[in-house]
Amino acid sequence: MKHFFYSILFTIIFMYGNLLYSQQKPNVIIIYTDDQGSIDLNSFGAKDLKTPNLDRLVNSGVKFTQFYGSPICSPSRASLLTGKTPQKAGVPGNVDPKKTKVINGLSGKEYTIAEMFKDANYKTAHIGKWHLGTQKGMLPNEQGFDYSFGHYVGCIDNYSHFFYWNGPNRHDLYRNGQEIFFDGEFFPDLMVNETIKFIETNKDDSFFVYFATNMPHYPYQGDEKWLKYYQDMNVSYPRTLYNAFLSTLDDKIGIIMVKLEELNLLENTIIVFQSDNGHSTEERAHFGGGNSGIFRGAKQSLFEGGIRVPAA
Repeated sequence: MKHFFYSILFTIIFMYGNLLYSQQKPNVIIIYTDDQGSIDLNSFGAKDLKTPNLDRLVNSGVKFTQFYGSPICSPSRASLLTGKTPQKAGVPGNVDPKKTKVINGLSGKEYTIAEMFKDANYKTAHIGKWHLGTQKGMLPNEQGFDYSFGHYVGCIDNYSHFFYWNGPNRHDLYRNGQEIFFDGEFFPDLMVNETIKFIETNKDDSFFVYFATNMPHYPYQGDEKWLKYYQDMNVSYPRTLYNAFLSTLDDKIGIIMVKLEELNLLENTIIVFQSDNGHSTEERAHFGGGNSGIFRGAKQSLFEGGIRVPAA
């Protein structure tokens, strides 16, 4: 069970830190991807993907070949942050931003992984997607994160940073609870910049970063070079769009890895990677693009393709 896995993981983290790094506990980064298919890494079986940086992470550590999330976004994130099943964490379904008259999100009464790290004198940061509620006590800075940058609901356009879902569309980009504007700037680049600044600021302390990227969740907005690459490789639509976005994500992870190496932090940083759920087949995702391999189903399904995710 996932919550059991995380309890074991964090026990190992602190044992590792106390035994091998008496002066400084190991840093921890969780890379949490969004709507990534069950086999959608080269290292997990995809034959038409180029993902060298994520493959490096997978192949240099522990690869989980039977790892399960939840079928949709919010429950999986609640489980990750609390170590509980989604039902026990009080988030059995996706948080709906329109429901403001009922408890709708992760309660501030829950003890999160960020609060656990803060209690161990870590500096903590949430970078990227939240999707765990905006009511009192539910925002990242109220759930144990010293620093927060990203969007609060399920998805945004990566250039306008607007949430669009049945209207009215609205801007959704915040730093530590204050709305900020970077109109036209690519959100994954902003995430990387914010992450690097946080790491540089706290390089002499132990830090925890929850890097909750919105990729490869729709809208598919991959870099031009990758769109051309997959077209030249004769990958069919909409796989071209999905693959380009995922390879763009891989580039961004590579930038963070290089920075960790430059700061001599990589060897003392534990990096955990997983997707929240399987790939999307929604209309906004061009009815597909991801790949669950031999597994039946996709996002929103309790079949393997909806909940069996790449992880390392």
